[in-house]
Amino acid sequence: MAKHKYYLDTRVLTAFFFAAMPFLAFGSFIVVNMAKNQLRDSVGVGLEQRAVQTKLALERHIGEQILELRLLARRQEVTEILSRPAKAVSPEEARRLEQAWNSDGDPAVLESDLARQLRDVTAVRPGLKSIRVVDATGRVVASSGRGGRLFHAESPWFQELSAQEGEAQAWIGDIERSRGASMAALELAYPVLDGDGLFRGAIRGLLDARDLYGVLAPVRVGRTGHATLIRATDGMILASDEGDRILNATFPGFDSLSGAIEGFPLAADGEAIFGKARIRRGYWTVQEVKTEVEGRQVVVEPARVVGFSPVDQIPGVLWLVTVEQDLEEALHPIQSVTRYLWLHFIGVFGTVILLALYFSFKLEQPVMDDDLHLHEEHIPSSLQARADADRDE
Repeated sequence: MAKHKYYLDTRVLTAFFFAAMPFLAFGSFIVVNMAKNQLRDSVGVGLEQRAVQTKLALERHIGEQILELRLLARRQEVTEILSRPAKAVSPEEARRLEQAWNSDGDPAVLESDLARQLRDVTAVRPGLKSIRVVDATGRVVASSGRGGRLFHAESPWFQELSAQEGEAQAWIGDIERSRGASMAALELAYPVLDGDGLFRGAIRGLLDARDLYGVLAPVRVGRTGHATLIRATDGMILASDEGDRILNATFPGFDSLSGAIEGFPLAADGEAIFGKARIRRGYWTVQEVKTEVEGRQVVVEPARVVGFSPVDQIPGVLWLVTVEQDLEEALHPIQSVTRYLWLHFIGVFGTVILLALYFSFKLEQPVMDDDLHLHEEHIPSSLQARADADRDE
């Protein structure tokens, strides 16, 4: 029994290789996308952690300003001036005093020993642009500088502090810009209580919003990563690298980000239908934001990965600290690998095609030259005679 001989057919091998190439490309595409999604999640978690760290630093910074007002409220000079009986003022007299304050000021308010001490505090803490001592009727009795109102009895912060019961609590407003003013400021106030816990007045301070940006400025991630402070209700920018956007523009892509802030399913209606979400991520991918300018689409902000953390240790504010990075920069390592992977795939595919063509031509080429007629010399004589006879017939 003859032994079977096996050999490798290069054409079959090439055919199967061509059949495997699309599956290899498709599998590589899936693996690269899985790696891209995992890298985006890793970047998002890192940005979320930076947002939490920045939020804690911001809360600590504002806590230091409140502590300064609390220390002022315990000074003997403040308690003495507020322990004096406050004189009631008629509405007409109040308007006259207010006009005089706005035009010429009041030496009794600006030149007292307490006023000079307040100016010393603002010199040490330049973020506090104004500090005032207000008596139980809402009238300013000492101020570090001119400007603003003289009577604050109708102000929301004064009404809330005067209505407090029990332990003194600080009042923190929102970052706002007064009419006609160029500086955005945060209003802070702390009540002054006597030994019996009765309200005797308050210490009010204005903190420059640029002082808050001093907490956000050191946060840098790569070339495009930075931190921004926004209002959680409407996305208004409160502190940012771009000063012209403060209180003038909303966070680009806030509509998309607000859904991630509330969590998925969205809010109470979504939870009633889908159930409560088990995981609430602290980062989100915001697609590029475009606007129409002169009939053409212009990119306002590129696609970004945004980590966020709500400010929850400062009572009375609804703020959100965001740390963002351009998606292109965040995914640059994977995109670079993908580019080289495609170049490698194209090179291998081209090499296979060239080798297949080369071996195909080699298989079709005769083993020996036809001009030599060597095959005729090896034909037996009997077969040659029969071939000649057939030819003669």
